[in-house]
Amino acid sequence: MVRLGWGLTAVVLALGLGLPAASAETPALFAGTGPAEGSYADPLPATIAVSSYAPPACADKPCPLLIAIHGMGRNAKGARDAWKAAADQAGFLVLAPRFDKEQFSSRRFQQGDVRGEPDKAKWTFDLIERLFDAARASGRVAGDSYTIFGHSAGAQFVHRMVMLMPEARIATAAVANAGYYTLPALAGERAYPYSLKGTPATDATLTRAFAKPMLVMLGDQDTDPNHYQLNKSRGAEEQGPTRFARGEHFIAAARAEARRLGVTLRWREIVVPGVAHDQRGMAKAAATELFTAR
Repeated sequence: MVRLGWGLTAVVLALGLGLPAASAETPALFAGTGPAEGSYADPLPATIAVSSYAPPACADKPCPLLIAIHGMGRNAKGARDAWKAAADQAGFLVLAPRFDKEQFSSRRFQQGDVRGEPDKAKWTFDLIERLFDAARASGRVAGDSYTIFGHSAGAQFVHRMVMLMPEARIATAAVANAGYYTLPALAGERAYPYSLKGTPATDATLTRAFAKPMLVMLGDQDTDPNHYQLNKSRGAEEQGPTRFARGEHFIAAARAEARRLGVTLRWREIVVPGVAHDQRGMAKAAATELFTAR
């Protein structure tokens, strides 16, 4: 069953995860304008807090949706608030789910709970797809796809989702200042989460993932090799000493893999000048790339 903590109700399709089929009721998201707090009960099973924002421009018409994924601080309100000014200017809705430590260890959050689980419906990545269905049930979301942004640990989550679930209804993804990456390689010494080795991914999966637009965003000041949140595992260190170096290593590996497959890579590296490990600064730069043209 799906529940969200906003007023009004709407009937949506039951979500199958090997659970008994049943109708589901969900109070409508975005019942008004401005910031709001609610909760989402997913059949994963997990109940998570969800922060949202609807700008005044979306008061009387459906608007595009951006889903913002927080970092290690697990601050969904902060992830949402980093996008409020851009949402006001460009006219889009914001949803920011919170993956709390009690329910979502690093394996379940950043890594999507992929290892040893062949059923994609049980991956944390698929929770985002079901949250999108709940948002669409509100009648306030325009279109049949969404934009997704992740910073730091959230960037880890998003780039892995793009690679492992390229069928997700993501129009464009933006990943900013990830601590380390899953390299787009199916074989090698390091298994998942350092590469796709040990996952269900195939060359066909990678081909679809490379066709998905994704911004790999690196703050040119995010170069502290001793940052207190930086992953210092051997697999991460092999990708470079800093987040900036690891991002460049990742995009170089993606280019090489796309050449091997003979396909076009629709991922773009964007270096953001003057920004270190700062979510607001990276969100501002991402908004320019994602919404200015629109």
